[in-house]
Amino acid sequence: MTDTWMIVGWNILIVVLSIILFYWFRYGGTLSHDDKPEWDTIPTIVKEDIFFARATVPDLCALETVYKNPLRSEYTASEEDINDAIKRIVPNEFKDTWQQLDNPLYAFKKITKGPKIKKPKHIFFIVGESIPQWSLDETHKLLNICPGLWNFKSQSHTVQIPNFLPAGNVSRPSIVSLMSGIYDAGLEINERESFWKGVFPTSFAHQMKRLGYQTIYWYGGNASYGNFNHFGKAQGFDRVESASIFCGPDAPKTWVGVYDHVFLENIEQQIKSINEPTFHFIYTTSNHGPYKMEDSLLDYDPEKVMPDVGEDLRSNKTRNKELATYRYSDKAIFTFVEAMKKAFPDSLFIVTGDHSNLFGSLNNTSLIRRDYTLRDTFCTVALLQHPDLNQDMIVSSKGTHMSLMPTIIEAIAPKGFEYYSIAPSLFEDQPETLVTPYQWITDSLIGDVRGDYGESNVATTEPVEPVRPIDNHADNARDWTLLTMWLINHRG
Repeated sequence: MTDTWMIVGWNILIVVLSIILFYWFRYGGTLSHDDKPEWDTIPTIVKEDIFFARATVPDLCALETVYKNPLRSEYTASEEDINDAIKRIVPNEFKDTWQQLDNPLYAFKKITKGPKIKKPKHIFFIVGESIPQWSLDETHKLLNICPGLWNFKSQSHTVQIPNFLPAGNVSRPSIVSLMSGIYDAGLEINERESFWKGVFPTSFAHQMKRLGYQTIYWYGGNASYGNFNHFGKAQGFDRVESASIFCGPDAPKTWVGVYDHVFLENIEQQIKSINEPTFHFIYTTSNHGPYKMEDSLLDYDPEKVMPDVGEDLRSNKTRNKELATYRYSDKAIFTFVEAMKKAFPDSLFIVTGDHSNLFGSLNNTSLIRRDYTLRDTFCTVALLQHPDLNQDMIVSSKGTHMSLMPTIIEAIAPKGFEYYSIAPSLFEDQPETLVTPYQWITDSLIGDVRGDYGESNVATTEPVEPVRPIDNHADNARDWTLLTMWLINHRG
């Protein structure tokens, strides 16, 4: 009997050790998922090699991804299905003739009516990691977690679009969409070698170059992640700069990128020496899980920062670590903004987030007595500031990421300038319903294209009732995805 238990115990030990050894190798020499080596720790020379970049993904992980993510229907859509989708979304005058164009994006040509502001020397297009609209709603103001954002919003020449959808629900689809002027829709066109050459007519940086600007993509991490070093240059950026390189190997960083204040202080000094007109696309990284930044750097005392909220909010350490990181990032961004305003007073600033984020677990607390709303879950911010701007110029309270590029072009371009955009500028009336590949929004409602209900857009601390039945606009969302699919099928 004793021998039997010894055998059982020995087998159990072997199984346990095998599992531990598997995860030790799986996580690259650690048993902590949070501490495992990430893409940002891989040398850039490896990432930039097409073979080794693929080889850094373990075969088992690649197989797991394949089996967990079945082939999307868009990949098997027929040519007829794709053509019908494009016919539905192109402007009316091209419904029957778009196929005569070299590229359906040429159907989205627009002509500017004349500048609305004095053309700035520098344009700062700032995309902050996980900046949610809820943090700028009155319902959450007592948290005091983004005083820089609130101050920026309150300034007389800042305009706000309070109901604003991102191009993606995670970072890369949003960044790719903003760069290219089309919805990436999770198809990862940035990873496709055929898109590393040749620019889209709708590309943001490409069109800013046509307006006389040098174009720079400043990324707080390593642009090789996602092959943005290739994709960004293909879309018209003269320079693609990685903080993990120009800030030096000893710069403090999370696994996503260099700490925001270090990154932004560094590019502040570089930008001050730039004398030619420049469009800066700046993407920060620090407000990203896991939230491990040093408490001494965050300098966050909930009793002082948010004295007027309930004890349940002030006492939760995990929640406060997340809120503190957001507050840190907010301070870094707007310290940079103020420095640039002082150096270049005529600048145009655009501040948005790559997507929303529900950090802080604020639902069903003494502050927010309800579960998350669709507004909380999806809406990010959209703020524009220039000495000549005022809120009366913006005719709608809703927009999407794709609204920003045409708004900038319409603001500064001379009359008669031709450009390409799949969305109207915010100076114009918006369609009754704006649809992305993920969500839809009207003047009063918001919904997920995968859901069967809508919700009110109004920010509130009280429960929000779902609206049913409702059109979830899934077909229209798919049409925008199939436009991207056409471009994939006709590249190389």
